[in-house]
Amino acid sequence: MRNGNVWVGFFTAFLFISLASIVARSQPAYNAPTVVIGRQEWMTENLSVDHYIDGTPIPEAKSMAEWKSYDEKRMGCYCYYDDDANYGRMYGKLYNWYAVRRGIAPHCWRLPTRTDFDRLVAYAGAANAGKKLKAKHSWSNDWNGNNGTGFTAFAGGCRNPSGTFSFIGREGFWWTGEPRKTGNDRGAGLYFFINYDDNCNYDVSEDFGFSVRCMRDVGEAVPQPCP
Repeated sequence: MRNGNVWVGFFTAFLFISLASIVARSQPAYNAPTVVIGRQEWMTENLSVDHYIDGTPIPEAKSMAEWKSYDEKRMGCYCYYDDDANYGRMYGKLYNWYAVRRGIAPHCWRLPTRTDFDRLVAYAGAANAGKKLKAKHSWSNDWNGNNGTGFTAFAGGCRNPSGTFSFIGREGFWWTGEPRKTGNDRGAGLYFFINYDDNCNYDVSEDFGFSVRCMRDVGEAVPQPCP
């Protein structure tokens, strides 16, 4: 009986190590600075992965035509603002909803829900929360925030369904991880929006390109090991 327990223990350890190695191969390590706000832990930079959670590469749309082509095929993709990778150093990547829906959050992280963003705003003081969420730089016309929460929201702009770009330096947009609940036959997603000192949630079609911030609840049970 004792030998049987030894073999069971050995098999369990082997299975755990094997599964961990599979995860490691499919999900390259992604380390990002974080901040705890209330009961939430947030990345303090926009996501910049180029692979799905299963390790499959996410295509990069490098032109207006390619962006619209991926939408027509209902395929996930990412891009850089103005199709210029230099913008990625501060603002990260812009993703369409198809990419978000397939799964881009790194191991141990998730995309926020609308409720998560509502709680973030409440933690930030609700009134003029945008000022406390915005970074101290990247916003035009003296619209920088004081970053009182440490969230460090950048004005990364967005990509429009036509493939054009808008609002860098003026507005920030972040996908939630849930679909909108209004009746549009194309589906789509909710996004969180900061403009000047205001913030709100909207729903929108999946052919926009928005930033992504990942988070997890403090004390949330997550697979181990985690960065």
